[in-house]
Amino acid sequence: YLVDVTNRYAGVFFGGPGAVRMENMLIRWMSKLVGYPVTAAGNLSSGGSLANLMGIVCARDAKKIKSKNIPRSVIYLSSQAHHSVDKAIRIAGLGECVVRHIELDEKFRIKSDALEKQIQSDKKNKLNPFLVIASAGTTDVGAIDPLTQIGSISKKYNLWFHIDAAYGGFFILTKEGKRKLAGMKLSDSLAIDPHKGLFLPYGLGVVLVKNQKHLHASHYYMANYMQDTVGDNEEQSPAELSPELTKHFRGMRLWLPLQLHGLKPFRACLEEKLLLTKYFYEEIQKIGFEVGPEPELSVATYRYVPKGSSLKLQNEFNKRIIEEVMKDGRVFISSTLLNGKFTLRFACLSFRTRLSTVDLLLSMLKTSVVKLSKEFKLK
Repeated sequence: YLVDVTNRYAGVFFGGPGAVRMENMLIRWMSKLVGYPVTAAGNLSSGGSLANLMGIVCARDAKKIKSKNIPRSVIYLSSQAHHSVDKAIRIAGLGECVVRHIELDEKFRIKSDALEKQIQSDKKNKLNPFLVIASAGTTDVGAIDPLTQIGSISKKYNLWFHIDAAYGGFFILTKEGKRKLAGMKLSDSLAIDPHKGLFLPYGLGVVLVKNQKHLHASHYYMANYMQDTVGDNEEQSPAELSPELTKHFRGMRLWLPLQLHGLKPFRACLEEKLLLTKYFYEEIQKIGFEVGPEPELSVATYRYVPKGSSLKLQNEFNKRIIEEVMKDGRVFISSTLLNGKFTLRFACLSFRTRLSTVDLLLSMLKTSVVKLSKEFKLK
């Protein structure tokens, strides 16, 4: 409300010093949080999609990927990577690069040994490996790729290492998350979303880059009409570090909640989501559902498999389950496809989700199975 009423500009320090100073202060805090050095820089963006794009553009320019060597340049990622990563690769002009989807383990995480073997093979074949993209919490199952191992491999072969931590990054505030996400500090860039992990209003993502010179080199432009903005500025302007020149005051919606409440309630809320997900994972099995990998963060996958049923019937049955729950309207659940199987997702990242919400969902799922078993004439 304050931001909308005052309509403060936040693109250039010359025009909005307070807004720019606030944004840079928040960037420094988040850089320290993930383990980046003081050389880091970043930008408050509209969300993870733009943050991933900026990180990938930095990788392209830092590794000097030009049109002549695009066809032999190689990008490594997971088939579980968010679709915004594929979109960013195309928008960044890298659509004709060789894109390798690395083999995954049983928990849908990149196999680091398979990654290294593929890099070695590509180098032997005179290709140009330059970018590895990992996930700190995939959308489908909440998987965390082996960040520490991937970071070491990237350094060994001189590849840019980008992490999509839009969903899972802020779990680093928790004790469990700090251990699982320790490898984030090894990345060259990452995307992280306060509007996800800090439960804030939509439209607040962040890109962080370990060395600010790369972010500046990829996004800085000057024009005659901007000459008044050049001078002894105390702060670097966001317009010099992102595609945006026109930029609204995003910093306030992150700064004010932190000032009012501190980190404690945010940390407690994240810890609660981890516990609720573990609880759901255990309880859903007690009512006859098949589950996916043990949750690493706050996503659990599950499906009901009627005895002796075909995959076609299983998929249809689970589609009907989600329809029943959504028709009720009290709880929202989603679905995905895993290895061709229609799978239900428990994605717990709303500050309003409590134990009572999870128990309600479990009850609704149980009721749906009973109702649909009769409809499908299952024994």
